[in-house]
Amino acid sequence: MIVIQDIEQGSSDWFALKAGVISASRAAEFSTESKLAPMPDDVTYEKEGKEHVFWHNYTERRGANKVELQNEIRATLPPVYGDMRQGYMAELVGQIVTGLLPDEMSFKQCEWGNEHEDSARALFELELGVDVEVPAFIYKDDVKRCGISPDGLIIGKKIGLELKCPFTTKVFVEFATCDKIKKEYIEQCQYSMWVTGYEAWYFANYDPRIKTKNLHWVLIERDEAYMKKYDEAFKNFTKDMDSMLEKLGMEFGQQWEV
Repeated sequence: MIVIQDIEQGSSDWFALKAGVISASRAAEFSTESKLAPMPDDVTYEKEGKEHVFWHNYTERRGANKVELQNEIRATLPPVYGDMRQGYMAELVGQIVTGLLPDEMSFKQCEWGNEHEDSARALFELELGVDVEVPAFIYKDDVKRCGISPDGLIIGKKIGLELKCPFTTKVFVEFATCDKIKKEYIEQCQYSMWVTGYEAWYFANYDPRIKTKNLHWVLIERDEAYMKKYDEAFKNFTKDMDSMLEKLGMEFGQQWEV
């Protein structure tokens, strides 16, 4: 991994590092699995006794199981992905081809989180007896197509930190009492481990309005099933993304050319 230390998160230089790069907060969209394509319009079908007979591209397929034969034909076509994955890909391509940086979010929820993040991190260090460093950005490798901006790395351990300061106390209570974590947050932590090669990732919530225990955390272990999913998603996502860029006369990396 490549760790960038000498700039500040949220600065214009930081946004430039992120342009066109797959990020942890969008891991669930990036790794969306494909579905079989629908049946093509030119398929013909008939039934001969107990056998189902399909014709597609002058090729005959026959057998007793109609659904299996249909899926066999559908598997020969390009896979179909959902709108969220394709929309995220178009967003990244847009950053590359325009040279414009991602917009900085400024709505109330983000402002609240930014305001309390340092206090949350300091309390986390105190309660766990650890020291936390906050690099600006981490690329998975020198290809620089995947990266994260961690809320912290535990010094001396291969463990990272994801901090959330929920805008509503309801969210904190559900997490603190039931360990309820949104799927996209689990993906965010697992993706961060995929990028860094780390063994675990703390997921912590902080709510300064709580009068008693206002910090709660769990330790999420590295899950190799997620690692394999991201390996496969990276190959497919970047291939499709490069095809999109080629149609616009660009290549990944040109967003950083002077």
